[in-house]
Amino acid sequence: MTVFSADIQRSFLGRLSNIFALTGGFVMLGIAAVTVASIIGRTTVGQSIEGDYEITEMGLAMAVFLFLPVCYVRNGHVIVDLFTAHCKKSTLRTLDITADIVFTVTAFVFAYQMSLSGLEAKDYLEQSMLLELPTWWTFIVGVTSMTLCGLCGLYKLFAVFLGGANE
Repeated sequence: MTVFSADIQRSFLGRLSNIFALTGGFVMLGIAAVTVASIIGRTTVGQSIEGDYEITEMGLAMAVFLFLPVCYVRNGHVIVDLFTAHCKKSTLRTLDITADIVFTVTAFVFAYQMSLSGLEAKDYLEQSMLLELPTWWTFIVGVTSMTLCGLCGLYKLFAVFLGGANE
């Protein structure tokens, strides 16, 4: 029998979020390599990598989405505590639960809307200007990452309502 753990970082979703973040890091390393190679080519032989801006644009979009789940799992999002610095623990707990609910719903809505946009981009054969790369496949990363964010939000809410801490 599997026992439910309130620690999301040690759960399957937490480990999957770490894998997504690691993948995003490798994407960023690839973008950095392309950028350096393009700059070196431009300054030495007068020829840069064709479509380097497109590669950077698509890669950065994917990397940002890949980093979102681990940021949420580790409570890495920006919190402005100007008004909540002196609140009671019960008030902070209520605000955290409300924020988790809003984040979870928003993540699933983003995933749904992005899936519709990706399908539309595929139907219309949308592609990048220079390299003519299809743009719909970049939506797959965004939809998957936002779905994982939503599942992590459900996990945190489930843990809170089962009596765990909202940390």
